[in-house]
Amino acid sequence: MKNYINCIAHNTSEGNLLVGENNTTLFDCGMAFCATRTIQNVKNALNGRSLDYLFITHTHYDHIGALPFFRKEWPLMRLVTSEAGAAVLLKDTPRRVIRELSSVVAAQYNVKLNDAYSDDAFHADITVKDGDIIPLGGVSIQTLETPGHTRDSLSFFIPELELLVLNETPGFLLDGKLYPCYLTSYNDSIRSIEKCRGIPYKFLSLPHRGIAAEKDAQGFFDKAMESNIACRDFILNAAAKNPGGEQLLDLYTQRYGSDLLFSYQPKEAFIVNARATIACTLREYGVTS
Repeated sequence: MKNYINCIAHNTSEGNLLVGENNTTLFDCGMAFCATRTIQNVKNALNGRSLDYLFITHTHYDHIGALPFFRKEWPLMRLVTSEAGAAVLLKDTPRRVIRELSSVVAAQYNVKLNDAYSDDAFHADITVKDGDIIPLGGVSIQTLETPGHTRDSLSFFIPELELLVLNETPGFLLDGKLYPCYLTSYNDSIRSIEKCRGIPYKFLSLPHRGIAAEKDAQGFFDKAMESNIACRDFILNAAAKNPGGEQLLDLYTQRYGSDLLFSYQPKEAFIVNARATIACTLREYGVTS
C-alpha cells in the first residue's frame, strides 16, 4: 500500500503516514523519546512534501507525546482530534501526565529527553465528530467515534484503500494475544467493536504496528469481543470473592501483565490502566470492592 507508510521509529511508539494527492496526514506521532527518529522517517516518506495534518486516535502519551517536536518541524501542521480530545489537551493534569510518563519511558531506554517545550503545543486545531470526512485528494478520511479505551478515542476509515485505522479500544494485539484495553467504559468498548465490525474494510492498521497481517485481520473483532467479555467476567468473578482493591489489582496483573507487555508499556502505565479497567467494570455493573 504505497500511500500508507509505516513511520514508527520504535515498537512502543506510533506514526503511520497517509499521502494524498493534495494533502498528507500522520496518524498519531508517538513517543517523545524517539521523536527525532519518527520525524526523520516521516520526512523520508514525504520526499520533500509538507506534513499537513496530524490525526490523533486519542490523547495518551505514547500516541501524542512527540507533538511539540512535530509542531517545531512543521509549524503549519494542523492537529485533528475529537471534541473530547481537544478538551483533554487543554487541561493541566493530562499535560503533566504526558511529561511524566514520557520521562519514565525515556529513562527506560537510556535516552535524555528534551522536555524544554511549552505545554501550549498540546492543543487541537481542528475537531471532528462521528461521520465527518476530510478529503486529501484521491483518498479521504472518515471519522469514527470509538470510545472505550478513552472517552476521546477515534478510529478512521479510508474507503479508497479499504483501510480501517484503529485505536486500542478493541484491544492491543501482541504476539497473537489480544489484550483488553478499555479504561473508561466496557459497554462503550463493546459498542465500538460492533461499529468497527460493520465497516467494509479489507485491511486493518493496528496500534503500534501498522497494517496487520491477513491472519491477524481476519476475525479480529470476533477476538476483540471475546477478549473484552472475558476481561469483564474475570473482574466481576474475582470481585465476587470479595478481595480488597489491591488484591484485585494483583489478580488482574497476574492474568494480564507479562514481561513482553511491559517491554511495550512501562509497568507504571500498566498499573494506572489496570486500576481504570477494574474501576469502570465494577462501576458499570454496580459492584463495590
